[in-house]
Amino acid sequence: MFKKSLAFTLASAMVLTAIPATVFAEENGETVNLTIMCAYASEDPHGQYVYQYADAFMAEHPEVKIEIQAVSSNDIYTKLAAMATSPDDLPTLFFTSVDQAPTEFDLGLMEDLSNYLDDETLGMFADGIIDACKLDDTIAFYPIDVQPSAILYRTDRFAEAGLEVPTTWDEFLECAKALTADTDGDGEVDQWGFSMVGSNNSSGQSRFQSYLWSNGIKQVSYDEENEEWVADFGDNFLDAFSFWTDMNNVYGVVPTGITEVDYATAANYFAMGYTSMMLGGSNAIGVAYANNPELKGNIGSFRIPGEEAGTMLNAEGYALCSKADEAEKEAAVEFLKFFSTNDDELMFWQASGKIPATVEGQKAEYISGDDYKGYLDTVAAGCLAPINFAGFSGLKSALGDAYSAVFAGEKTNEEAVEDFYEAMDELLEDYN
Repeated sequence: MFKKSLAFTLASAMVLTAIPATVFAEENGETVNLTIMCAYASEDPHGQYVYQYADAFMAEHPEVKIEIQAVSSNDIYTKLAAMATSPDDLPTLFFTSVDQAPTEFDLGLMEDLSNYLDDETLGMFADGIIDACKLDDTIAFYPIDVQPSAILYRTDRFAEAGLEVPTTWDEFLECAKALTADTDGDGEVDQWGFSMVGSNNSSGQSRFQSYLWSNGIKQVSYDEENEEWVADFGDNFLDAFSFWTDMNNVYGVVPTGITEVDYATAANYFAMGYTSMMLGGSNAIGVAYANNPELKGNIGSFRIPGEEAGTMLNAEGYALCSKADEAEKEAAVEFLKFFSTNDDELMFWQASGKIPATVEGQKAEYISGDDYKGYLDTVAAGCLAPINFAGFSGLKSALGDAYSAVFAGEKTNEEAVEDFYEAMDELLEDYN
């Protein structure tokens, strides 16, 4: 599977120039140690390939030693923030994504990759992807994949129920109601329409944000005249907020125990047939097929309902830590190139269900079916531009606190929204 060169081995491949093995050693003495804080490595079924790619790189570069630190994407920012004052503890590379990057950038942890990536390397990536990795004029991270959000759905169940793909959230709710059922006749619902991620973490918060964007709720915008960030929730925020929480509290179209349903649980519910629709990235396809191969041919995807784009392009990848030494930086960048190009079968991307960031990777056969159609349609229709607000993580956290309080019965929708506005005022004061 692994090619013993840095050649880009996909169709019509281009050749990348590898740094000779002796260069890293000459600059560092003997061994160059790289640590990689990696959310991919903590996930199944694709995490195994991160370790395999690292082993293959070390076999080619024996003077480089790579340590993979598997950390959930929901925990990486917290860990990095805690390490920021202790440079010796920081990883050489760390996983990031377009929504996490502004806050990490604000901590001063991201090296500008413009200084390390030549035009040939930059040319590997599909249109718009490098721009999605930029903050100001800095290439803040190296893209491995893109994860625009869309809706996964069971095409077989839609056909059986005579349902059409919804284009509005009202239509989505009607589909969810139709697909919520007591399938074994015991008087209790055992199949739900919507595999909502209701946990108060980055996964749940990000999906709620996508829903808000699709309703035209920008959340924050930059006031050029006054040079400050301002809240931008419009007049329909309370109604939109209530619609989301009502899917659990009123209509019961999402699985029970919603505050405990994280991404992994929601994806497994979809894979095992307990749910019929799920909002999220295409990585849920990988989970579904890994857990239930019989689903192949019975999964489709469609754009998030609503008149507005409900997702950024959501590039994911690795940031190079600004605190690393030069030999570590050079070796780390070579590993990133290797990660993108060494496997002609694209096993990391196939297993994960993620869409490759490279031009050639996006020509792969595995993303040409109905299961990926909604994701590719989303990219073609245009995604939201990255939101370079340094308080983005705080915004997400405040949203999560609001919806989880309603799910738990601690607040009404009105109370949660009122408290959320107060939290936003404090957040904007901190970041302006």
